[in-house]
Amino acid sequence: MASADRVGWGGRTVTPPGLPSPQMGSGIFPDKNFYHAAYFRFISFQNEERKDFEPNKHMTKAFIDKSDCFNVEHYGDGGEGLGSCLQYGGPGGVCGD
Repeated sequence: MASADRVGWGGRTVTPPGLPSPQMGSGIFPDKNFYHAAYFRFISFQNEERKDFEPNKHMTKAFIDKSDCFNVEHYGDGGEGLGSCLQYGGPGGVCGD
């Protein structure tokens, strides 16, 4: 394969059936306070010329299947020396399946 047209980042929590889901990250929903929720910073990818690019907010799509328990936010350039960044987390709990 010469190149890809999509890249992805992901995460999940796992627990035995019937038990509450554990927290994700610090257990705090994304709130753009990087002292609270867990985060990735300086997210980048390379094109076929091997030039680095940071994805802007409009290039990404989030998939969240249990938004009452977990969330993710991609802020694009987060400023403050963060580069392209995303924040994730949540308290977990009784989330269904």
